[in-house]
Amino acid sequence: MAESIYDVVLQPTMRFHVSQDDWEASPPIESDLFLEPDYWIGILPCNVTSESVIEAYSPAGFNFHPARNTGYRYAFCRKVTPPDLGPGHLGWDHDGVIRKTLFISRLIHPTTVCPQYSARLFLVDGELKTIVPGPIQGDLTHVWIVAKQWRDWLTQAEGEQLRDDMARFKWNVVPERVRRARSHIDHSFRAFYLDQRTASLVSAYESLLKIERNRATAQFKLRVPALARMMGFTIMPDDSEALYDDRSVYVHGRMPTYTDVRDELIERYNRFEMVLRSALLRASTDSLFGNLFAVDRTIADTFGSLP
Repeated sequence: MAESIYDVVLQPTMRFHVSQDDWEASPPIESDLFLEPDYWIGILPCNVTSESVIEAYSPAGFNFHPARNTGYRYAFCRKVTPPDLGPGHLGWDHDGVIRKTLFISRLIHPTTVCPQYSARLFLVDGELKTIVPGPIQGDLTHVWIVAKQWRDWLTQAEGEQLRDDMARFKWNVVPERVRRARSHIDHSFRAFYLDQRTASLVSAYESLLKIERNRATAQFKLRVPALARMMGFTIMPDDSEALYDDRSVYVHGRMPTYTDVRDELIERYNRFEMVLRSALLRASTDSLFGNLFAVDRTIADTFGSLP
């Protein structure tokens, strides 16, 4: 008997409403898109149904069988060789490849796909025998989107970009500032509340751009718009100051200046996040650009010096 093992994570449906125009203009990945020979975005392997996977990773009660939404846009599917027959044999994404893929995909276009929707499939001679849930609860399980409407999927072009960027992405051979900024934005992806998320976003920017101990707001106002221009976006100094003030309210425990998440706050946050996502993706795949953040002198020369 031949056993095969697959790690999967589903891109859920019904998380956001989108218009028909958005669906037609930017449809999701429809056919299997291979990231590596045994790793693809597309349908589940060996005719495994989404119903069986979702039932396996959904919390169970006693004598409780609710109707579940069993739809999914696509799945990240990887045929794996586990490290041994010990505890690692059951552990989803034991070598971290899928987690890294999902992080890169969020830099391209954030979606709600995350380990909450994960499982390890065990098949014998192509027949499903066992499903072990992935890390569906606890830390590093959920991700969130700051939006009321959102295209919660990757397009074909974004999937192809993900495939290409995976081959170029430098996890360790980048300046320390870039690694710290990636850690902060990853934390922001996982933060549910906007004030916490904003604090992590600003910390990511400061990891890249802050070089003087004092005049932090002035540095942010000067260098963030310069980085945005380099990435092909527009951010004004006043908007930068407003975002920094929102961060400071949360970090220093003051009374927040807003009590509801208005559309303008959502738009502003996503604009800043888009610039940072683009910059970190480029800094991680283009050494010349990444090296701009290697030392204080190049940061000042490239993004501006305070008088």
